[in-house]
Amino acid sequence: MSSMTTQPLDPAYRKALNTWRTVIMYFGNQHCPACEWAEPVFREIAEKYKDHACIYVLDTSKSPRHPKVTGTPTVLTYKSGKLLQKLKGIGTAETLEEHFRKYIGKLRPKQVARKPRHDLRWLKKTLRTLCTAPRARGLLSR
Repeated sequence: MSSMTTQPLDPAYRKALNTWRTVIMYFGNQHCPACEWAEPVFREIAEKYKDHACIYVLDTSKSPRHPKVTGTPTVLTYKSGKLLQKLKGIGTAETLEEHFRKYIGKLRPKQVARKPRHDLRWLKKTLRTLCTAPRARGLLSR
């Protein structure tokens, strides 16, 4: 018999991990001094990546127990239901940002809406030069 027992994963977590996207779970506690500093930093960095991954911020006193979490703050990264990395504490903002980039990827800059290059005057001029039938030229000049 093995001395290490494996606890089954809670159904709430299984449902969250059943996705093709990267899943990042942050476990913290209201009464933990390290979590008071870490949670705002995590939320700030996670805000940029919220459209590219499933990100959860969980309070250990309110959420079901996760077998991989032994202390707070802890960050678990999953891909296709498999644990990729466990961070005990989050380190600095730069290392956490690097962790997000490693498992989610670099973010593309947002597309800026450009002004259309052509206007109505350009379109009429182009259509006049494209017309080959005399009847079509007469219709355009009306």
